[in-house]
Amino acid sequence: MREPTHCLPSAYQHFFQALENIESDNGLARIATAIAMHHQAGAAEEKIFLELDRIASTISDRVHDDNPRALLAHLHQHLFDELGFRGNNRDYFDPRNSFLPWVIHSRRGIPITLSLVYKLIAGRLGLSVVGLNAPGHFLVQVHVANETMIVDPFHGGTMLSDSEARSLVCQHSGRNDISQENLLRPATHRQWIARILANLLHVFSVQGDVDHIGAMSELYDLLKGVHP
Repeated sequence: MREPTHCLPSAYQHFFQALENIESDNGLARIATAIAMHHQAGAAEEKIFLELDRIASTISDRVHDDNPRALLAHLHQHLFDELGFRGNNRDYFDPRNSFLPWVIHSRRGIPITLSLVYKLIAGRLGLSVVGLNAPGHFLVQVHVANETMIVDPFHGGTMLSDSEARSLVCQHSGRNDISQENLLRPATHRQWIARILANLLHVFSVQGDVDHIGAMSELYDLLKGVHP
């Protein structure tokens, strides 16, 4: 595999190596961190994993039984009420909103990266979470006992009914033809990363940043299995 033309070689190599474990949560986190490595000096998965572990440990220490509903309640209380993870409405199109390390540090992001933080922490607590690759506004679905609930991490962990989720997605996407079936279809990890890269390609295209467009395109080709 040749050296990339635009992407930082260390980020490119890290992204490529992490693809082997893309189906795991840690693999997903490693790939998301590799994207940030091209832009952010000092972005390292060790720091990310330590912080995710620290947050998850704080939550688990508060639960003294195996009640998953109590675990979910403490997850939301700590993540959204105490740590203040929220959508970055002020600078929505700041490319850093797509960088996992920056989102964890600033506690601000866009729907897809905040959903990723939610999934990575919830997974450490033993909760089952999938992404919902809805157009215009990424969401997550958490499985607790015999229930499934839709969560909007961008809006402070708001719980949504199916109809509320559809209305929200229609509002953000400007479309009214979104079926409930399509809305609730889980996102694969490849779709998750592809959408993060697509968001960055859009932002850098608007900015006219040719080098960053090239770098994200090279990572996108790796994701799609195009190995130069």
